[in-house]
Amino acid sequence: MKDYGKLYLKVFFIIGIVSLLLAFMVARRTDYTYPFIRVQVGVFVLSAFVTCAIGLFQLEKGISLINIILGYVVLIPAIFLLRLIYGRYLFRFSSLIYIIMVVVGIIYGCAVYVVAKKYKKEVDELNQLIEKNQEDHKI
Repeated sequence: MKDYGKLYLKVFFIIGIVSLLLAFMVARRTDYTYPFIRVQVGVFVLSAFVTCAIGLFQLEKGISLINIILGYVVLIPAIFLLRLIYGRYLFRFSSLIYIIMVVVGIIYGCAVYVVAKKYKKEVDELNQLIEKNQEDHKI
């Protein structure tokens, strides 16, 4: 729970800054100002969803592919919440939010692939070192 709290504070800080910047952008372009309470409550809830998803992505127990899928399932309500907070002023087309979700998924998938390849290479090297060490001790 302590790790979740630290992660939540980091995510809350980043999402808070991004959401305020988005609100200022909308205010400058359309002369519409969002209620501060609406944005901040959205940031609280959005941060909880994102932190939970990051926790699932980082989870080492279980099957990693299932953890990634569950992380994305947790992110889906966060995307709809983002649309609810900023509405039609930021997301004029509903397909934009799905495009953003796909792009983030592709980027994360590439990152997971690269890390998995690196991890597999390190595991192979360590196994070779262990085998070599065992052979040296047998002689």
